[in-house]
Amino acid sequence: MSSDRTQNQSSEDQAKARELSIESTRPPAQVPGYKLQRFVGRGTYGEVWSATDLKTGRRVAIKFYLRGNRADVQLLAQEVEKLVVLSADRYVVQLLDVGWDADPPFYVMEYIEHGSLEERLRNGNTLPAVEAIDLFQEIANGMMHLHGKGILHCDLKPGNVLLDQDGKPRVADFGQSRLKTDQSAALGTLFYMAPEQADMTAIPDARWDVYALGALLFSMLTGKPPYYSKELSQEIESSEKIDSRLETYRAALLSADTPTEHRQIDGVDRSISDIVDRCIAVDPKKRFTNIQSVILALRQRELVKARRPLMLLGGLGPFLLILLGSLFGWWAFNQAITKSNEAVILKAEDSNDFAAKLAAKSAASRIDEYFRVVTRLAKKQSFLDAFDEVIANEELSAMRKSIANPKLNSRELLEPDKQTGSIRAKFQKNETRDYLQGFLQESMDDPDNPNAASWFVSDRYGNQIASVFQDDVNKTLGNNYSYRTYFTGLDRDLDHDNPLINFKEADLGKRPIITSPHLSAVFKSQQSGHWKVAFSTPIVRYGNVEGIVAVTVDLGSFIEFEGSSSNHYAMLVDGRKGEFSGAILEHPLFKSVLQNQEVLPEDLTNTRVDVEQTSLEPRSFIDPIGETELGARSRYGRRAIANLVDITDLRAKPVVIDKQNQMSVDDNTSSLFVVMVNDYEEVMGDIGKLGTQLGRLLLFSTVLLLAVAIGMWMFVNRMMRESRERLARAFSPSDTSWVQERETMSSYAPSRTTNQQTEQLKPKI
Repeated sequence: MSSDRTQNQSSEDQAKARELSIESTRPPAQVPGYKLQRFVGRGTYGEVWSATDLKTGRRVAIKFYLRGNRADVQLLAQEVEKLVVLSADRYVVQLLDVGWDADPPFYVMEYIEHGSLEERLRNGNTLPAVEAIDLFQEIANGMMHLHGKGILHCDLKPGNVLLDQDGKPRVADFGQSRLKTDQSAALGTLFYMAPEQADMTAIPDARWDVYALGALLFSMLTGKPPYYSKELSQEIESSEKIDSRLETYRAALLSADTPTEHRQIDGVDRSISDIVDRCIAVDPKKRFTNIQSVILALRQRELVKARRPLMLLGGLGPFLLILLGSLFGWWAFNQAITKSNEAVILKAEDSNDFAAKLAAKSAASRIDEYFRVVTRLAKKQSFLDAFDEVIANEELSAMRKSIANPKLNSRELLEPDKQTGSIRAKFQKNETRDYLQGFLQESMDDPDNPNAASWFVSDRYGNQIASVFQDDVNKTLGNNYSYRTYFTGLDRDLDHDNPLINFKEADLGKRPIITSPHLSAVFKSQQSGHWKVAFSTPIVRYGNVEGIVAVTVDLGSFIEFEGSSSNHYAMLVDGRKGEFSGAILEHPLFKSVLQNQEVLPEDLTNTRVDVEQTSLEPRSFIDPIGETELGARSRYGRRAIANLVDITDLRAKPVVIDKQNQMSVDDNTSSLFVVMVNDYEEVMGDIGKLGTQLGRLLLFSTVLLLAVAIGMWMFVNRMMRESRERLARAFSPSDTSWVQERETMSSYAPSRTTNQQTEQLKPKI
């Protein structure tokens, strides 16, 4: 019995196959448009002939399916379906044409010039270790592509790996392949088939292909598959029934010792041998769980090999660096005597820049956190259900249109006894709307959420349909805020005092609305009179933006930096275009003022920073707050060193979903800056101690570097000794990635387009 025969035939099927093999000098049929040339090979269900496409002159291979019953043709349809899914994959032999209605049926494939890997390994031939490992890596990449598209080959063997004109492998023969979601068994080829696969009730598993992949490398190195012996092959052949053959095969592998022939091959290092052993382990729990793990193990091997030439450099390099560093430090020490002023300034700038980045990172994290919580609520299904109920309510819909009507919503009609006032009162008491209110209260009370001044939801017209406030005083519910930047996404508020001329109901909802998470321009809250910003995100329903959910935050809490009031401090500056470009959003003086009064004076809120000038002249920055009365009194107008950091560069860039359900990145928070200010005179005041500090620093750094160098040398030696053990641990049987893979199988189903292509190629039976 050949060791390279797919186990999917009964005794009757094999007899039919032998009858088909009698005639190989004449093709089974002529194919219109192709000139058949020569017989290439024979399989379980038919023959393969080479041919020439008469239209293009291209050489192709035609596989005739010589068994014509309904079930067998359906098997061919399944194979063609897999080839359609894998169209344009460079690791797979490509399907060119199908003849369902022909007698016998056939399909046309690419002709691969250099034949199969089986031909190169015929009669016990082997490949050089380097070439075998390269082919193994290529085939592993190809199998990863297959698995990534949800297809398990289930019959990987040398005969099903063809070599193109560049010697690159192509995977062929998908007759036994299965989708990852399939539950039907698929028998492979003896000695390339995992023992658990040799079972008519086995459920397809990615580890079957892992076993076959390891068996391929074993064959390329030794000239035969693992666990193969002539005696075992004859014993399996002697069984009449396929169930008996499979049982004999399973029992033989489960009782056999792990093969070691591959470990004696020149050029095969221990890490490759370990990878082969992990692939062909008879216990699937001890095997790599998927092809990706095999590829990761190969990459780990390359990393281990790459470290070996660096041993000498790793040992001598740190000591050379210490020597050079010490010489440079001594030179720097002497230079510092005459250039101490510059050194102190540079040190202050470095320190200031570090502090600015820390403060910016803190602010970026807080901004990301607010975006995260508001976006999470906007995607919460129960919240969306409540929102939909409010929008669908006919009574509320009529009230929302009245509130949004600019002619009825002017400032003169906001009194309780006027038309919109009564409508607004009814709107606020509506029980359907109250349910939506509860979600905002939960978000406000959630201890895991960052502090907020308020939460609110607006509909597509800009009406505030639900809101909660930290102080429990709600004066804004039922108002229309379609002019605010947190609703429109513009750089400034729209004019909301003048009703539209010739307004029609059809004009409702025509104001712009955000389509991605947005940080508003600063605004004065109608509720508290404080300056605030709002983090808003769209509510997308069935592809359309139907409203927004937002959280407002009192300015003064984004930057966390402990410094003196006027010598070393941080500011938050709005560098975005618009009315508030350059506005100072946070400042130590603001915090002290707000401790004694509720609203900042206008001269403070109207102060602007020239961001471009600050970045050009960081050593001569003058805080513009010092030009105000309170700022001058607090000594904020002195010369300073300023470092400017863009918060946007440190943000996690929230990911949002647009109307077409496509992913995009919000970038509306660009140019929010942290300006770290350090008083120039204070920086220069301690210059006398510089020499001593530099001397101590030089000594400390030399000792530290020496200790680090010795530690690195010991670490490198230890890592080299334990690299193979780490490789084994890194991909140990304890990893459970196969569980996640099984749970996500459905995500690999073929696309709609692929299904349509497959339907067009299916036979009419």
